[in-house]
Amino acid sequence: MKSANSRELFLSALSGGKTCRPPFWIMRQAGRYLPEYRKLKEKWGFLGIVKNPEASVEAALQPIRRFDFDCAIVFSDILALSEALGYPYGFADGGGIFLPKRISSPGDIDSLLPAGAVGEKLSYVAESIKLLRAELPNKGLIGFSASPWTLASYMVEGGGSKDGFRKFLEFAKSFPGEFASLMEKLSAAVAEYLKMQCECGIDAFQIFDSNASFAEENRYGELSGKYIESVLESVGGGVKSILYLGDFGKRFGEAARIGADAYSLGPSVSLGQIKESFPNVRSLQGNLDPKLLERAAPELIASETRALIEDMAPRGGHIFNLGGGITPQAKIENVEALAETVRKFGE
Repeated sequence: MKSANSRELFLSALSGGKTCRPPFWIMRQAGRYLPEYRKLKEKWGFLGIVKNPEASVEAALQPIRRFDFDCAIVFSDILALSEALGYPYGFADGGGIFLPKRISSPGDIDSLLPAGAVGEKLSYVAESIKLLRAELPNKGLIGFSASPWTLASYMVEGGGSKDGFRKFLEFAKSFPGEFASLMEKLSAAVAEYLKMQCECGIDAFQIFDSNASFAEENRYGELSGKYIESVLESVGGGVKSILYLGDFGKRFGEAARIGADAYSLGPSVSLGQIKESFPNVRSLQGNLDPKLLERAAPELIASETRALIEDMAPRGGHIFNLGGGITPQAKIENVEALAETVRKFGE
């Protein structure tokens, strides 16, 4: 595989085309399992990497150098946008996201900074994208944002949740008008953020609706989906879109109408069955179980990777990926086996 073909392969797969082999990349903070990333983090800290363009680009390039992935993803965090709107975030000593202040009443919605502030507040992301684009002219480059629903869930909850985002769901139920106002403001901010990334040279953007499954069954469209549709309409179709739904795959029918160019799903569903059930969906991304990279032998990784590709290759429109974020415990030899298997497919 010549790296000059990587960007073209990626864009072809996003359009639903069949290729000699699928493009591939590893989701989210791809370097967390690498010793060179841990060294970088010791120097800068996670948020320091995110906010320093040179360090951010280095973090994004590390797995590309090791494994020659077809695509790079901008190194950032889904809550960078929350901070830009006036709600900063951090990480607890024991792990996990926390927000020192949260949206706890309808009046707090008025405290959000306007969407127009996003460009200035997140200029470091723009600079990172420009630098990364210059470094990787022949690779796919992916930007991202949280969905309005997922962003709102963290901002109302005050961080992560062990009880299914109870505070957030109660807020949405108790204050439907204020919830709608919050979602409209966040939709405008997400759209501005993604427009900025598009202008800086990304080939596609991924909207992480990581908390989609917390939406009440059969109400996903009104609670989250319609706001993603609004974002996509505002951004326009000049740059390809990917919607990450995580373990929402068994309820995929509630999201299939949104109109993203590709959908990224967790490992709990068969991508082949999704393709058969929803033939109008152009492209699917995923969905090898990331936990396999922690405990399996390289031979099993190669076998599972090959089986997924062989199932999807005849169908077209497949971007090989994990079904969730790679973990710090992933074994480097397993990532090597995965990359080599995808690279050799179709030779």
